[in-house]
Amino acid sequence: MNAESLTHGSKKKANRKTLICLMLAVCLIFALTACGSAGSNTIPVPTAAPTAAETPVPAKEASLWPRTGYFTDRESNMLSIAWLDDTDAPGWYVGCLLGEDQTENAWSGMLSLKGGSLCGTLPSFGETEDLTITITEEGTDGLLLTVEGGEAYHFIPYRMADEAILVTFTADGRGSIYSTQGERTPDFDPDYACQSAQLSLSFPETYTFAARPDAGSRFVKWTKDGEDFSAETQITLQLAENAEYAAVFEEDPDWQNPVLNYAGQYRCGKTTAQVECSGSDAAQILIERSKGSETTYWIITGRFDADTLTIRYSGCTKAKVVYDDKGEAQSTDQEYENGAGTIVFSGDGDFTWREDQPEPGEELVFERLSESD
Repeated sequence: MNAESLTHGSKKKANRKTLICLMLAVCLIFALTACGSAGSNTIPVPTAAPTAAETPVPAKEASLWPRTGYFTDRESNMLSIAWLDDTDAPGWYVGCLLGEDQTENAWSGMLSLKGGSLCGTLPSFGETEDLTITITEEGTDGLLLTVEGGEAYHFIPYRMADEAILVTFTADGRGSIYSTQGERTPDFDPDYACQSAQLSLSFPETYTFAARPDAGSRFVKWTKDGEDFSAETQITLQLAENAEYAAVFEEDPDWQNPVLNYAGQYRCGKTTAQVECSGSDAAQILIERSKGSETTYWIITGRFDADTLTIRYSGCTKAKVVYDDKGEAQSTDQEYENGAGTIVFSGDGDFTWREDQPEPGEELVFERLSESD
């Protein structure tokens, strides 16, 4: 899959969770502050994820817990913490979304500060049970949420879109790039090759990228922000900052189209075939079948797989031409132009042809003709 489609699903899930978390936060803050007196000092509805410095701290107790705002983890779980300055019961409002089902696994409420940790039980917004948790500071800006008798979640500050880590990858030349999250080697699947990709990350991630040249090209190097970076085709990166990477390819002067080894005339009964090179790794094949004054033509073009000696083609044109006694064409009837099938060469140079579309046909084995034939 391409690296851009790889990240699309995780970003979509994160955005849905973020929206729900923000809505819960806004609704509950309104509900709680409405219970205070007319003169109470309430938190304004946030229009963006507040940082610790932006969050209001009107009461002295608020400074005892400095980490407020919105937080996320690697599984796109969400956590929000805000100081609620109500005249009757000021304190820390906490909301969280944990797990896959955002509508069922949502909790929010007030927590108390005890021994440097936020502790207490959050009411459920779904059919799940209330959640008893403890939140402690972790690292320089993260939070550790521990569920009583359950799991532990490691949160870091949530990055808004303009704060995300943006990393782009492109193929400069005739080649493709493959990627996978983590340190394993990417799978080389031509159906998921790409020439460009962009990753938008909320926190540093490890990715492995591999460059693969097209036929007739060779890999030269990776660059980062225009500067030489690596001569290895595969690189594993800890993506923690905005950057632009490019896999550079160039034409291979020593390249020879492998179809050249199979170019020539072939015959199967009264049907003949002419195989010629096309481009750096493709073949063009003209098949003719004559019967009286009629000749049927198939024009086939497809890429040659040097590993399997196979051409899987589509877009084949089939036409029937009627000739007069002088060999001049009198009429042409095009039967189709979207034929598909396979041609498999043997080690001896012969090939087997099978039509798959529009209708499956029988396999025909063509023998290569010598120059004397």
